[in-house]
Amino acid sequence: MTYQSVDGLRLIAVESGIFVTLFILGFLGIRFVRPFVQPRWLVWVLSTQLRPVVLVIAIPIMLRALLLPFIGIPEPRVNDEFGHLLAADTFCHFRLTNPTPAFWEHFETFHVNMRPTYHSMYPVAQGLVLAFGQMLFHQPWVGVYLTTALLSGAICWALQAFVPPVWAFIGGLLAVARIAVLSYWMNSYWGGSVAALGGALALGAVVRLFDRERSCRHRTQLACVFAVALLILATSRPYEGLAFSIPLFGYFVYQMVRAGISGAHLRTILLPVVGIGALGMVTMGFYNHQTTGNALELPYVLNHRSYWPLPFFLWEKGNTDLALTDPVFVQFMRVTAEDYKLAKTKSASGLVEIETSRLLENWFFYVGPVLTLPLFIGLLSSYFRPRLRIAISVAVFTAAACALCLYNLLHYAAPATVVVYLLAAEGLRYVWEQREFGEQAFVIAVCATIVVTSLTKQTASSAMLYTFHLRDGRKIIMQQLQDKPGKHMVVVSYDLEHHHPANELVHNGADFDSERIVWARSKGRVNDLDLCQAYPDRTFWSVTTDDANFTLSFLDLCR
Repeated sequence: MTYQSVDGLRLIAVESGIFVTLFILGFLGIRFVRPFVQPRWLVWVLSTQLRPVVLVIAIPIMLRALLLPFIGIPEPRVNDEFGHLLAADTFCHFRLTNPTPAFWEHFETFHVNMRPTYHSMYPVAQGLVLAFGQMLFHQPWVGVYLTTALLSGAICWALQAFVPPVWAFIGGLLAVARIAVLSYWMNSYWGGSVAALGGALALGAVVRLFDRERSCRHRTQLACVFAVALLILATSRPYEGLAFSIPLFGYFVYQMVRAGISGAHLRTILLPVVGIGALGMVTMGFYNHQTTGNALELPYVLNHRSYWPLPFFLWEKGNTDLALTDPVFVQFMRVTAEDYKLAKTKSASGLVEIETSRLLENWFFYVGPVLTLPLFIGLLSSYFRPRLRIAISVAVFTAAACALCLYNLLHYAAPATVVVYLLAAEGLRYVWEQREFGEQAFVIAVCATIVVTSLTKQTASSAMLYTFHLRDGRKIIMQQLQDKPGKHMVVVSYDLEHHHPANELVHNGADFDSERIVWARSKGRVNDLDLCQAYPDRTFWSVTTDDANFTLSFLDLCR
């Protein structure tokens, strides 16, 4: 799997061409047709805070539903996706974890722990979202579909605390165009929607908490939203979520002290935050204990301690004493080190190259060429609007946390997504309120370009999609076995000279007994014979692959 390559100069050229065309049309329309006035439907929508939020949620739901006949429901391909789906399947069986299967060495795979229990290494939030979709709609992707739509509404709601309603609405619509319909956040099982949702709710709630006009009941509701949002961050992206939350905690404590410690504030604000937070921490500790045997050890940490010899942060040397016995895992670590250019982190010039490349990748994904100037203007405007500074601080802390990590995927910075649209909306507001034809045409062209480019493959929004250059081996094998009666065990062998670890076949669900097809690694004929004897109710098949060809043959080990 690879992201579509981002040709920065080409994307800038294409978006610039679209923008210039739309700017000219917008200028002519404003100059010679009629002054811009808000249509009646927009006035009605903006007459309450709830209506624009609901509309921003409904739009991606409807648009993606209309696209179902054309692009369908996504199928999992990435190793990480199968890890999240294992968590979802576990929860759907009303379990927190699963017993270690017999001869578990054959079922080891990436991002999954086998001991002391069989479970996904990932935090639970994404798995719970997928489990919701599976249990209620018999399709885990529905959880992603709804969560991404809720994210758009949460961004609109958060922006309402900083900018006028119309600009919060526009900011929410920009999020819909860029990330809520065609991006991999909507069209996969491992995007950043859940963490971004937590970030938007946390920022929007904490800045409202201490507004003087709030009633005690409303403060309590906002305190609950703030606490739940922090738990979403802790159970989706704990590391980046913590970095995002540090300025919010500082702002919360400062405002509590500034407002004066009173019985009303303790009861309506502090008690809900502390109570929900404590309950969440206890629940997380219980989950850790059930999965890893240690309330203070995350499944993610256990997995890295068990399988990951490479360093994780810039200051680490890695677990050099860890010896991996499976050649596929050895190859996975080698490819990972090459893909992330870990060798270059040893020099200052190499580190600068890596951080620059990472910054550009994230910039094209979250901002893109057309939103760059509005965001920069919004950043400058924050100097005159102190309330915006809290948003700047959470973005800086999140960016710093990402920079200290050796690995980067686009959704790692997801908690700070709301800041991008907040600054963009603030910048567009500032330009529009200059009341000149050119400035207003600029705002119209920016918004229109975002919509147009979200539907155009060769522009910045195309960087949000990922493509596969390898055949879907799991799908090919399952199609060959679909007419075979009974239960099956597929024993996989790789041609390591040509195999890429991203094309892993060995992924399984939570309950082996209920799975029609179970995937296993070949460990040699003697060990495979023991596996056969442990699962006598299954027909065994051998698959040998070089990622381009898949040879399936009956495996008669039990004689």
